Amino acid sequence: MTYSRPSERHSLSAAALLVVMLTWACSTPVVTPVGAPLVPEACVVDAPQSDAIFLIGDVGDPKLPGKDPGELVDPVLSNLRDDVREYATRLGKERVTVIFLGDNVYWDGVPPEGHKNRRRAERILEAQIAGSDPARAIFLMGNHDWHVEGPEGWDRVLHQRDFLQKFAPRVMMRPMAGCAGPDHLDVGEHLRIVFFDPIGLGHLFDHPGEHKQHCPNRTSREAFLDLAAEFDHPEGRNVLMALHHPLITAGPHGGHFTLRQHIFPLTDFWSWAWLPLPVIGSVYPISRQLGITGTDRSNVVYERLITTIYRATRPLVPAVFIAGHEHSLQVHRDIIGTYYLVSGSGSETTRVERTETSMLSEASKGYMRLDLYDDGALGVDVLALRDGEHAEPIFSHCLATGSPLPRRGRREMRSE
Repeated sequence: MTYSRPSERHSLSAAALLVVMLTWACSTPVVTPVGAPLVPEACVVDAPQSDAIFLIGDVGDPKLPGKDPGELVDPVLSNLRDDVREYATRLGKERVTVIFLGDNVYWDGVPPEGHKNRRRAERILEAQIAGSDPARAIFLMGNHDWHVEGPEGWDRVLHQRDFLQKFAPRVMMRPMAGCAGPDHLDVGEHLRIVFFDPIGLGHLFDHPGEHKQHCPNRTSREAFLDLAAEFDHPEGRNVLMALHHPLITAGPHGGHFTLRQHIFPLTDFWSWAWLPLPVIGSVYPISRQLGITGTDRSNVVYERLITTIYRATRPLVPAVFIAGHEHSLQVHRDIIGTYYLVSGSGSETTRVERTETSMLSEASKGYMRLDLYDDGALGVDVLALRDGEHAEPIFSHCLATGSPLPRRGRREMRSE
């Protein structure tokens, strides 16, 4: 994977964002989630299912047809389409949603019209739109959609927005293109999904004029205050927070490396490259564990972002965080009972380890499905293409047994 060198101006914006997050995050200590092993257990409910929500991320490099541009040949998207159609028939298409969790177009997002890679980018998005038919499709932005956070990132996101708008109202982008959000979608009477794009915060410093015209918040602090407000009054709903970057991951982006990466570091890029590079090879995993890459959890800005999100959402922490970014299928649960779903293997896979929070660590292509029931129960099924062709359920667990009890907002708690 090749990353563009960020511009000097973007480095300054990242530094400014770090200052804002440090001020906000340090106002209250946050306990880091630790392990809470749990045996998967499917929901046992008498109530009928009301909605289905499919989660798939990092579908930016699917298999594309050679002749008929309208043909869907990618095995992951073909399986997704079949499942979506089945649930649309069962529940009604208005009750089925597909969320694409970012990195929708590899490697540098959607270029302007006339660019040599423009048609390829459009075909990639068309394949995802076809794979979600006839359900509602929601696209989040990832770091590759932002041109790996390069200087053209804002324009690339707007290009993707303009193309997706051709398929509205079934297809939409959340949050608003180029903005951090937050933005929320209520699904039925028992679930709220809050969308957030932290990369938009960094670009706020690069494009303050555009943000004033297009985005509801003007500063990073306002964005986090708005995020906190989303959780003050969820109106009796379980809350999911959707963003591209995971808060917990057991893959390379989480700093998990084995002896193989120290001795044979090239195998992380080419599976056949078993060239031993002892000592020298350790530079790769150690540098990533030290946070040299801005897309890794060990990076200081990334780490402060996570802390700030916890600060903004507490004491009303989401029931579930959903993300992509890592090319695997993961389910984690922390000690306070919050779940973390990582569904980022839409077109590629990378290794994944088991950690103290892991309930599932699967290095296969696939996606997830959330099942919402009339009594508020919420379950997750993970579907993997272990044979490369057919999606089979490999994991099922009940994330919530019903709607949460009424919760007091921050203002009510502080007034006591």
